[in-house]
Amino acid sequence: MSHVFQSASGLLPLTPYEPTEPDDVGGRASVEVAEGQLTLDDLLTELHAQHAERHEHSIPAPGRRMVHRVLTALLEVYTGRRAASQLDGWLTPTLQRRVRSAPRAVGIRHVLRNIHVCRPADGALEVCGTAFLDERARALVARFEHGSSGWRCVLFTLLPPRT
Repeated sequence: MSHVFQSASGLLPLTPYEPTEPDDVGGRASVEVAEGQLTLDDLLTELHAQHAERHEHSIPAPGRRMVHRVLTALLEVYTGRRAASQLDGWLTPTLQRRVRSAPRAVGIRHVLRNIHVCRPADGALEVCGTAFLDERARALVARFEHGSSGWRCVLFTLLPPRT
């Protein structure tokens, strides 16, 4: 006996489905797998092992608030509102020299609104963000690396506004 199912909501019932019975090996259903084919279980096991290995000896990175504070302080140094020496513990010597020798944009104030942090390696953080001057947005990029003296900013660039 066949009958037509019509639903006011437009949904149709599913065909009943029962999974196959598990076999005696590992409680899984026996499924034919082509030689050399990676199964989902194998892939998940491999990904879990990689994740555990990658983070086994991980170095705790500075938090987002600390990174935000350092970048805000760097913006303040570039505008002459803060002394560059206040950031000596957070900058590499090369970046310290560059920051100290850069011309100051006195009278302006950038506001760092948001940052995005990426950890490409165990001892590195890459950051991009948006700094606003009035209604004009400027992008900034920075890189922090972990060395013998802890986390230090090795790169900071405030990109010029598009014209």
